[in-house]
Amino acid sequence: MNGLNNSINGLKNVIYGIKIPINAMNNAIVKAINSIFKATYGVKNSIYGLENSINVLNNVIYGIFNSIYGIVNYINGIRNAISGLNNDVNGLNNGINGPQNAINEINGIRNAMNIYISFKNIPYMFLP
Repeated sequence: MNGLNNSINGLKNVIYGIKIPINAMNNAIVKAINSIFKATYGVKNSIYGLENSINVLNNVIYGIFNSIYGIVNYINGIRNAISGLNNDVNGLNNGINGPQNAINEINGIRNAMNIYISFKNIPYMFLP
């Protein structure tokens, strides 16, 4: 009976001896699979990080272009303001020239009247 118990116990030890490497293998496989998942998530996160970096770079580039457009618009605004000032100066010159032109018109009318009066008196010059 002792020999049978010893044989059963020996068999149990053999089974446990087989189970231990199987469990270790299972643990190693689970750890390897988990490592693969972690690496996959790491790659995904790296890709997302790269996409975010590209988006930030795009925003920086758009910001630079918008700044350039803003500067160009500012310069165009200054040009328009200068043109407006030139128009104001031209308007002032026209305002100054307007009365002078009116005076010239009046003098022209006077001259015409004087010439008319002179011609009107021509026949009387030849009278005795």
